Amino acid sequence: MKFTTFILTAIVNSELTLGQPSFPPYTQQCRDDAGPPFVDDAPGTLYHDGSAAFPVLKDGSCANPIQSACSSRGDAKTAYLEGPIQCNGNGWYCRIFVDENWPPQNLISDLNFGYCNQTEVTEDTGYDQAGHCHGSDDDSTYYWWLRDHWFRGYNGRLRC
Repeated sequence: MKFTTFILTAIVNSELTLGQPSFPPYTQQCRDDAGPPFVDDAPGTLYHDGSAAFPVLKDGSCANPIQSACSSRGDAKTAYLEGPIQCNGNGWYCRIFVDENWPPQNLISDLNFGYCNQTEVTEDTGYDQAGHCHGSDDDSTYYWWLRDHWFRGYNGRLRC
């Protein structure tokens, strides 16, 4: 599954329910998540409003797993930063890479993977400095993972 590159750093009107956007339909926020509690978000605002983040679209189109969100959320930025994604039960997997155009803030202190085809990995089997990655077999966790990592200051290039 491949959808596109997105630049991640720390607007769309949505239907509101109790002052919150209609998506996500419920909070999955955990006690150890970074950022303010979801229920404390100002009504009518999104956590990434006003940011310089932008999607890198192939031929101006959203990738298949995010196409429905691009239609329903109003713009590609919101769709890529919030979803919902549709990976059809195949799971999602994203990596955040250091990008010279964005200050990495807290990203480089929490790099957690290395590519097996890099010289560094063959010389140091514990090498894990290629980027930061996560994934899930549950599409509904995508929003919460992005929101948490946004507030952790893991700026860089996001590839899912």
